[in-house]
Amino acid sequence: MPRARHIPALLDIHAEDLAFLWGQRRAALDSPEQTLRDFAGLNERIEAHIQGLLVAPADALRQRLEATLADSADGNADRDEVFTAAVAALRCDDRTLAPQVIAEFSRASGPALLGLRDAMGQASPGRVVGELGNALANAKPSVAAAAAAALANHRRLAPDAPGLARLLLDDDAEVCAQAWAAAWRADRHATASQAATSMPSAPRAGSAGSAARPYREALARPEPAIRHEAWASAAWSGLAQAITPLRKAVADGDEVALQWLCILGTPEDTKAIGTATMALPSADKRCAALARYGHPAVLPTLVRWMESDDAVLAHAAGAAFMRITGTEIRGERRTLPVADDADDIDREMAPLVWMPDVAKARRLLEEQGPQWNAGIRWCAGRRMDGPLAADELAALDLQARWDAAARAAFAGRPISAPPPIC
Repeated sequence: MPRARHIPALLDIHAEDLAFLWGQRRAALDSPEQTLRDFAGLNERIEAHIQGLLVAPADALRQRLEATLADSADGNADRDEVFTAAVAALRCDDRTLAPQVIAEFSRASGPALLGLRDAMGQASPGRVVGELGNALANAKPSVAAAAAAALANHRRLAPDAPGLARLLLDDDAEVCAQAWAAAWRADRHATASQAATSMPSAPRAGSAGSAARPYREALARPEPAIRHEAWASAAWSGLAQAITPLRKAVADGDEVALQWLCILGTPEDTKAIGTATMALPSADKRCAALARYGHPAVLPTLVRWMESDDAVLAHAAGAAFMRITGTEIRGERRTLPVADDADDIDREMAPLVWMPDVAKARRLLEEQGPQWNAGIRWCAGRRMDGPLAADELAALDLQARWDAAARAAFAGRPISAPPPIC
C-alpha cells in the first residue's frame, strides 16, 4: 500500500495553531511588551506551521480552502482561518491553487477579504504581484484597497500606482484608511530607495510624492482610523510642517491628534498635552497618553494620581510611571471595581492588578528626579530624546520602536523601515 504523506489530524492541529498565532502576530505588532526579537520568534513559529501544512498533498489543501471559503460565503468568515487556508494554497507547489485564491480575493468582503489579503502579503511575490496590481487598478474599492495593502507589505507598491490616489478619497472609511496605510508605506519605501541611490543632496524625506497626498481632506474626516493614517503619513514622510496643524487639532479636542502629538511633541507641547489629556474620557487613556509622551514633567502628576481613591486611576498612573521610568513600584494586589450593572461573569472576571507603592514612587522621584529631568523623553528607563544605535532600537518594545522610528523619520533622519500592515 502507498504510504500516507500526512496525518490529517496533525494537519488540523497545524491549521488551528497557525490561525491562533496569526491573530497573535497582528496583536503584537504595536505591543508595548514584545520586542522585535519576540516578533521574529512568532514569525518563525508561524512559518513552521505553514511548512507543516505544506506536507499535505494539494488535494487536502484544496479541500480545506474550499471548506473555509464556503463558510465565508455563509457569513461565518474568521479572518485568521481564511488566512491559514489561503496561505497554504498560495505556498503550495501545485500552482493551480493560486488562481483559486486570487479569484476568491476579487469577490470577497469583510473578514474573508482581510484574511485573503494577509495571505497574499505572505505569498511568493511572483505568484501574486501582477494580479494585485491589476486588482488595484480595476477592482471594486474594497478589493483594490486590500490589494494596495498586500503590495505595500511586499514593498512592491509604487507611490503613483494606478488606482491608489482615488482610494485616498473613497467614502468608505475602511477602504480609505487601508489605502492611506498602504500609501504612506509606499512613500516611505520609495524615499528610502531614493536616498540609497542618490547623491548626498537628495531631497529630504517627504518631498517626493507624499506631499501631494490629500491631507486636508483626510484630516477633516470624522473617522478616527483615517485621521490616524494621515498623521502617520505626515510623520513617516518627514513633513515637519505638519506639527502646526497637529497642535491645532489637539487644541480642538481631537484624540487621534493627541496620540500623535504625544509621539512627536517637544517640551513646548507639555502644557497642551497635559490640558488635552485631562479631557480624555477614561483614566486608562489619560495615563497611557502621558506615558507615551514620556516627558519627566508628567511624573509628579502621575504620583499624585496614585494617591487617588479611584483604584482604576491609581493603578493606571502607577503603570504609566513604571512605563516611563522603568522602575518597579508594585505594592499590594487588588481587584479593580466593576460597573454597578455588571453581570456575574464580569464580576467574577474583574481584573486583579498590582497597585502602586506610592511612598516608593515619591522616594524615587526625589532621588532620581534630577536624572530624569536631564532628558526630555523617557521610555522604560531609557532616554529617547537622542539618536538610537541599532542595538538600542532592537531592545525596545514594538510600540516604543515604531514611535522612535516615526520621530526620527519626522525629523528627516529615518532609522527604521515602517511596520507591515496588519
